[in-house]
Amino acid sequence: MDLRKLNERRRLALIEDIYRNDFKRMGYRKVPRRYPSEGRSVNITKNKVVDISFDVSYASDYKEDAYRWCYIDFFITQPNINLPDPLKHSFTRVMDGKKRLYWRHRGLVRVIDMDVAADMIDKTRRELTKLLEKHSILPKRSEKK
Repeated sequence: MDLRKLNERRRLALIEDIYRNDFKRMGYRKVPRRYPSEGRSVNITKNKVVDISFDVSYASDYKEDAYRWCYIDFFITQPNINLPDPLKHSFTRVMDGKKRLYWRHRGLVRVIDMDVAADMIDKTRRELTKLLEKHSILPKRSEKK
């Protein structure tokens, strides 16, 4: 098995374990891929405002222990929205094949530290949701932590 496939399998196993043991307990559920991606991804949501996508393929051929890290994309679920300038430092634009514009925030997470990774990812999603609400991009909603 080549390095890329081996690292993808290891990342998938780690993400599945984090999902079963942490994200499900936090109220997340898996969703089909809705966003542009060049490789394999695992997608979860909690509040239908910001979805989380684990990019399993990106940089999986880098080195033997690349499976320990994973790029996480936080997508605003509503396409074709206009972000105010103060938010553009936190998000980048991504177009899909249907000419829909999505905004995403990308981060690198050490998924080998599973419970720390889950807490950090959930915290980032909550912070991005609050930021969007603060700038009146999305309706305010009450959410349990």
